[in-house]
Amino acid sequence: MKTYLYAPTKAIFFAIVLFLSTCPQSVKAQQFLTKIDGWNAYVHLPDDYNDGSNRTYPLICFIPGTGECGTDPSKLLTYGPSKYVAGGHNMQFTVNGKLEKPIVISLQPVSLWPSAYTINRKLDSIFYRYRCDLQRINVTGLSMGGWSWDNYVDGYSTVYTNRITSIVSMSAPEPDNTVSNMRHYALAGGTAWFFEGNMDLRGNDKIRDTMNKYVAGSARYTLYSGAHCCWNTFYIPTWTENGESIYTWMLKQRKALISGPVPPEAYAGSDSSISSVILNYNLKGSGNDPNGLLISFNWTKISGPSAGTITSPTLLQSSVTGLISGTYKFELKVTNALGLIAKDTLVINNGNLVLPVVLTDFSAMVKEKNTVLVQWKTASEINADYFVVEKSNNTQVFKEGSRIVAKGTGTLGLPYYFTDFYPENGVSFYRLKMVDKDGQFAYSKVVSVTLKKELFNSIAISSAFASDNQIQLKISSLNQQQGIIIIIDANGKKIYSSNLSLNKGLNNIDKNVYLPRGVYYVNLNSGVENITKGFIRQ
Repeated sequence: MKTYLYAPTKAIFFAIVLFLSTCPQSVKAQQFLTKIDGWNAYVHLPDDYNDGSNRTYPLICFIPGTGECGTDPSKLLTYGPSKYVAGGHNMQFTVNGKLEKPIVISLQPVSLWPSAYTINRKLDSIFYRYRCDLQRINVTGLSMGGWSWDNYVDGYSTVYTNRITSIVSMSAPEPDNTVSNMRHYALAGGTAWFFEGNMDLRGNDKIRDTMNKYVAGSARYTLYSGAHCCWNTFYIPTWTENGESIYTWMLKQRKALISGPVPPEAYAGSDSSISSVILNYNLKGSGNDPNGLLISFNWTKISGPSAGTITSPTLLQSSVTGLISGTYKFELKVTNALGLIAKDTLVINNGNLVLPVVLTDFSAMVKEKNTVLVQWKTASEINADYFVVEKSNNTQVFKEGSRIVAKGTGTLGLPYYFTDFYPENGVSFYRLKMVDKDGQFAYSKVVSVTLKKELFNSIAISSAFASDNQIQLKISSLNQQQGIIIIIDANGKKIYSSNLSLNKGLNNIDKNVYLPRGVYYVNLNSGVENITKGFIRQ
C-alpha cells in the first residue's frame, strides 16, 4: 500500500533533509580562517556563540614558533589547539562541574619576534570582534610564541601586564625586560605554567621562582624529557599532569579587573651571600605604580650589625658603606601619590656564607665513544638541594648541562656522576654549581678535558621528504659506515626504524612507509653521532 504525505508534511520533511545535508558543523568542531590586523588567524567559536544571548566567553589565544611564521596558513595547524579543532575536537571542557566553551584563536605572525606593541594591536582587534570575557584572557605559545606572551607582560606597560589572565609558555627564551620584571605580572593577578625540556633548559624555572616569590602559587613548571620539541604532546586535549590539562588549568583562571587605585610595587633586589667580608654594597631596587601615579622611595636597615650607612636613602640606586661581618636586612618602601605603600626586603650575608656543599673531589675524564664523565664526592651537604653541571669551551660563558638532585647528609662520601654525550671537539671546561634549598649557591673549581673526535660531523641529513607511501632521505657520510634511522611523530611515538649501510658521499634512501599528514622527525644514529631532522608530511 502506498503512503501519501500531505503537502505541508512533505515540505517539512524535505526542509529537514536539506538542513541536515548542509550543516556538517553539527557533527564536527569547526573553525574558520580569517585575518586579524594583517595576520592569518584560525578562529573557533563555541557552538552556542550565535544563540542571541550575547554572553561572553573565555579566550584561549595561541602563537606558534618561528617555523610557523609567514603567510602560509596551513602552518598554523602544525602545532597548538587549532590542530586539534581541525581534527574534530569541539574545545569543550568540564571545569569544576561546569561545561566551559572557550573562544580559541591561533595567530600567525608574518615576521619573527613580534613586539609587545604589535601583540597588543592583535588583542585590541580580537576584543573588538569577539565577545571575550576580559577576566579570562588565556594565552599560550611555543618557543617564539611563548616568548611573545612572556615578553608582552614583562614591564612594557601596565595595560599590557594587566590584560592577561594566564600564560602557558613552552620552551620560550627569557623575555627582553629581564626575568625579575615578571613579578609585575604576578602582582597584577596573572598566572603562568611553564614547560621546557631537560635538554633545552631556558631558565623558565627562574621565572616560576620569581613569580612565586611575590605571589605564592602564581606559577607552575613542568620539566619534560627531551630537547626543543614535543609540544603537541601537551596540546593534546586529553594530556594531563596530576589530572590537569593545560586547557582545564587555563579555564580555571580568573582575575579581577583593576577598577580603582591599587598599591605600588617594590623590589629590593636579590638576596646575596658573600664568602669574604666587603666594606660597601650597591643597592639596586626598582618600583612601579600600576595606576601611573608618582612614587617615592625610602631605604632603611631593619636588622643587622650597627655598622653600615645608607648613603642616599631616598634614591632607588644607592649604596651601603662601612659594612662589617654579619647578616643585614634592608627594606625598600615605595609610596605612591595616594599614600599607598609597598615594601620589599633584601638580605646580605656579609662574610657569613655557609656553603651548601663541601666537595672532596671534582674531576672530568674522557671515556669511550667520545663522551666525558664528570664525577664528584661530598664531605658535607648542609641544606643542599641540587647540583648543576655547567660546561664551556672558553671558561667565559658556561651553559647548564644537567641537574642532579642532592642525596642528603646520610649519603656523604658517595659519588655523583654525569656523562656528557656531546662534548666539544677540543677542550671542554666543566664546573659544578652547588645550590641549597634557600636558593644560595657556590661554584666548584673549573676542570678541563681535551677530546679529539675521529669522526666529527661525519654524517648529515641533507633532506627528508614523505609522499603517500614513501619516505625519501638524502644522507651525507664522510665514511662508509652503518647506521640506524628512526621515524618519530610529533607526540614522540616511534613509527618506523631500519638499519642502514651508508656509503661515502651522498646516499639516497627510499623506504616504503605510509605516514598520515603531520609533523615528523627522522633520527639517524651511527653509534658515534646522533642527529635529528624534522619534516612535514603535506
